[in-house]
Amino acid sequence: MSGASFEQEIRLLLERQAEAWNGGDAAGHAADLEDDCWFTNLLGHTPQGKAPFVARHERIFQSIFQGSRLRLEVLRLRRLSEDLAMVEARAVLSGFRALPPGVAACGDGALHTRLLQVLARREGAWRVVAYHNVDVKPGAENR
Repeated sequence: MSGASFEQEIRLLLERQAEAWNGGDAAGHAADLEDDCWFTNLLGHTPQGKAPFVARHERIFQSIFQGSRLRLEVLRLRRLSEDLAMVEARAVLSGFRALPPGVAACGDGALHTRLLQVLARREGAWRVVAYHNVDVKPGAENR
């Protein structure tokens, strides 16, 4: 992406992820993932690969998270080398129909998570090689 700074590129990646989520677009939400991406979801499930990631999101976009709205805010961003970076985002999900067993909304009624993504620069674009999403327990959302 010529002309854009490293930070701008990563922020745009997160914006694309949130926009696709908000449109219920599983393939779009996964567009920047590598085919062999590692993925850990809220429940600790660890399927590997883009295809299972897309399939899982297709299911939740048609059920408990149908019509939900995702907001992502960069908390920490670090470039580890020229072609390797990590970003931690605060994710706030509202408008959901239900939450998975064992997952609770915070005081504002939204689901808060911390999303850590490891990114590798491939062919001029940042690609997600690891995606780790952890729910924030009620009362800890501002920590």
